[in-house]
Amino acid sequence: MIRVQTDTVYFATGSWELDSVALDLLSRYPGPRDPSHKLYLTGHTDAVGSEAANELLAQRRAQAVSERLLARQWPAADIVVQTFGERRPVAENDTDESRRRNRRVTLDYYEPAPFTVLSGKVLDPASGEGVDALLRLHSRSFDDTLRTQPDGTFQLRLPVDSVVGVDVYAEGYFWRSQFMRIKAQQLEPLILELTAAEQGAAMDIPNLFFFGNQAVLLPNSIPELPKIKRFLEMNPDVSVEIACHVNYPNQPPVTKSSWEWDLSVRRARFVYNWLIENGIAADRLTYQGYGNHHMRFPNATNEEQMSQNRRVEVIVQ
Repeated sequence: MIRVQTDTVYFATGSWELDSVALDLLSRYPGPRDPSHKLYLTGHTDAVGSEAANELLAQRRAQAVSERLLARQWPAADIVVQTFGERRPVAENDTDESRRRNRRVTLDYYEPAPFTVLSGKVLDPASGEGVDALLRLHSRSFDDTLRTQPDGTFQLRLPVDSVVGVDVYAEGYFWRSQFMRIKAQQLEPLILELTAAEQGAAMDIPNLFFFGNQAVLLPNSIPELPKIKRFLEMNPDVSVEIACHVNYPNQPPVTKSSWEWDLSVRRARFVYNWLIENGIAADRLTYQGYGNHHMRFPNATNEEQMSQNRRVEVIVQ
């Protein structure tokens, strides 16, 4: 659902009567254009009076607005009422004006978000064959999973103008994640290629970033950890090493007693411990830090190169 209109009706102190401004607004308020449309009303008060009295007053205010809309042919089933008394002020209750702003009923009109259909296929690029896979689809408004057809094909119904994350998991393959913006026009088929999780194969864990010089994940990186867990759950016979590398360019390889080496070990251990704490058997996991010994750009000169040096990998054992 998307909110297409928001309005507010204000009330006098201690009153639930609709004044001329409120009556005019409600007389012009649009009626439902479709049975799927919803109207959400929330009733509020200022902080004058007891909490119990204000709860009742908020209910009466919301009821007054609801009755006016019912008289204008809004179906009762399409009106959702919540009341909060004095518990959700929008202003301090220390002046007449701020208290006036709190004595209110809000009206939020919602319509279903338009949808479009996205077709695609999960593919093994080495063989050209489709892969039977599990897809997780997520955005700010939904989180769902589905299986592809046995040949890897799928069809998704997605809300237009949303940013949707797609995580792909399949037995025998590393996972894959990507985000895409859903447009109104017909979308091109989405091809999702997976890399085989064979012995010795490695994968960078995308978007896994730590605070500088710490073995503490940035908050935005925490959602990446359950993806490693799901990969291991989809591949119960796979054991992996969690390998961590730091960016320390234009320097000789650090020793195992160095601070940089220790940082890489502590970061790898952080991921290792999280997986064990969340149900992955310890005998399927090892961890290792490598300091700056395996930087992709030993003489890195820009942030893109340095970001590829500081990475955490999953290596199939």
